[in-house]
Amino acid sequence: MEPRKLAILAGLITTLVLGVSVAQIMPREAPRTPEPVVSAGTPLRTTIRDVTAQAAEPPPPVIPPLAQAPAATPVPPPAPPPAAAPAAPPAATPVPPRSAAPVPTPSPRRAAQAPVSVELLPDNEDLRERVGSMRERLILAARSGDIARLGVVFQMNETLPVFTRGSERDPVAFWKSASGDGEGREILAVLLNILDLPAALINKGTPQEMYVWPYLAHVPLNDLTPRQTVDLYRLMTAQDVRDTRTLGSWVFWRLGIGTDGTVHFFLAGE
Repeated sequence: MEPRKLAILAGLITTLVLGVSVAQIMPREAPRTPEPVVSAGTPLRTTIRDVTAQAAEPPPPVIPPLAQAPAATPVPPPAPPPAAAPAAPPAATPVPPRSAAPVPTPSPRRAAQAPVSVELLPDNEDLRERVGSMRERLILAARSGDIARLGVVFQMNETLPVFTRGSERDPVAFWKSASGDGEGREILAVLLNILDLPAALINKGTPQEMYVWPYLAHVPLNDLTPRQTVDLYRLMTAQDVRDTRTLGSWVFWRLGIGTDGTVHFFLAGE
């Protein structure tokens, strides 16, 4: 055989031996499944082959593209039937406004109530027996110059008379603090002066019938007669008279005794 052919044959044998050796050394690859052939008119997507027993079932019907709804648009639930309208309240039952709430009426104080009737007495001669007796006891206590004597007369009363608008409970201590001299003698002088004047009989014939000293407490101060004006100056100064007329009400001391001889109040102010 020619040397050239021998060389070519030796090269082929050597190449074959090397290929077999390399194939034994390199790992074997798993056989590849041939990819399906995609026709030109089919969209490019991966075809998943179903190898389960359900593969033999007929494929689901194909829905035309126009009949399919978009996957991202939820289908709204059917609307519920309209509810019946609530019945209107009867027209004959109006709802009162908030401003129509009743406003409580304050109860008037007994000493500040306007009298039903006023009768001015000419003097202190025709007083009822119990009323005159209580007046004399008060005069004796005031003339003693001891404010404690007046406190004893008040304590002997059926109920403690009203002597202040505040919360004080001791009349003697209150009179001393209200007196200019600090001993209550100014208050005793005021009591003597008002008891020396005639009284006014108020609410005659009613359960609230009472004798009030001085009578000036129930007379309009702008309509006083000359004699009544003199009585007014016996109790207060000219400046006090002007202030009292400006206020339009009696704010000086006054004393009230019931028909049974009970002292109801001895105080100053409205």
